[in-house]
Amino acid sequence: MVATGIECSAPLIGGGRRQDELRKTGHWERYAEDFKLIGEFGIRFVRYGIPFHIVDDRPAARDWAWTDAALASLRRAGLEPIVDLLHFGVPDDLRGVGDPRLPERFAAYADAFARRYPWVRYYTPVNEPLVCAVFSAGLGIWNERTTGDAGLVAAIDRLSASAAMSMAAIRHHRPDAVFIGSDACESYTADDPAAESLAAFLNERRFVAWELAYGRRLSGAIVDWLQRHGLSDERLAWFEENGSDAGCIVGLDYYRGNEWQVGVNGRTRPARRRAGFARLARQYHDRFGLPFMLSETNIEGPMTHRWLAEVWDDALALRDEGFPIRGVCWYGFIDHVDWDSILVRDRGRVNHCGLIGLDRKVHPWGETYRMLATEAAAGRLAPLGSATSRRYRRQRAEATA
Repeated sequence: MVATGIECSAPLIGGGRRQDELRKTGHWERYAEDFKLIGEFGIRFVRYGIPFHIVDDRPAARDWAWTDAALASLRRAGLEPIVDLLHFGVPDDLRGVGDPRLPERFAAYADAFARRYPWVRYYTPVNEPLVCAVFSAGLGIWNERTTGDAGLVAAIDRLSASAAMSMAAIRHHRPDAVFIGSDACESYTADDPAAESLAAFLNERRFVAWELAYGRRLSGAIVDWLQRHGLSDERLAWFEENGSDAGCIVGLDYYRGNEWQVGVNGRTRPARRRAGFARLARQYHDRFGLPFMLSETNIEGPMTHRWLAEVWDDALALRDEGFPIRGVCWYGFIDHVDWDSILVRDRGRVNHCGLIGLDRKVHPWGETYRMLATEAAAGRLAPLGSATSRRYRRQRAEATA
């Protein structure tokens, strides 16, 4: 699949304000227009977020009004949603993503969604659970806004359990459901020999949310860390018994800032030399042995075409090597708002990383992606390489003429 998505993050930030990207990008009101534009790109698959914080604000009387209208419009446009059920935001009455009430609450919501929309087959039950846990309960910038390993482990527990329980609920209604469980595709290298053990730990931790949700046995270092910070033997046994990778595709979200160097003091900075998506994807496939896809990527700035060519060509190289890569997704279709501050600042800054702008005009790299999607739909897949740079220069010259 050559896919895209509608940015739908909705975490709470300082002051109890909610950063709702569905509203900030204008998609809340313009969904029919956006679906028409996606269809004109030749794109069929769309990562699409359901506003959990709105639908499930009162579980006894769920509010499906906007979701009903939006999904009906998406279906009329001939698109296939990959439904994100939790994308960084939870209802106001929950105390963040580490709230012990979250897994049961979320599983009931997922069950209700699957009953209401039996035609939906593709899901991302919990978007980036490790990223969400780190930002919410490790770095303290979203939702509960706490720091420390105890809160981080609690958030990983509740988000991974939410993924496992929601997949089980959805399988009950759709035994053929496909789950694209996205999380950051990242790596860590030591700045100094003294930081080697920390880098090794972080390279193990990057898999933890998937492994819990899939019912996999964890490495000793991760088990020790989880247990030191509150996860019991009984809880680990629960994940092994209740987790499952049936119908799962490993969704790898890869961005320029996903490769890190770690110092002795634990601080990280972007790696001086990146390994690239293909090399990291091989590591993740070695770990899980499951089909995978590039489930998110984008970049803002003058390197956009070069970045698109790099990740596209990496994806094709993996395919040619025989790896079970299922597709790529430029995320999102529309420019984002305030992601330059990781949504911490609510100042309305537009991030020009989508295929189209907030004015719904197509960016030059959007035209290239349209070409890729159209060609892929016809069964033609070819690397972009340096041809992309030449095309980009030509399109920029035409656009500014």
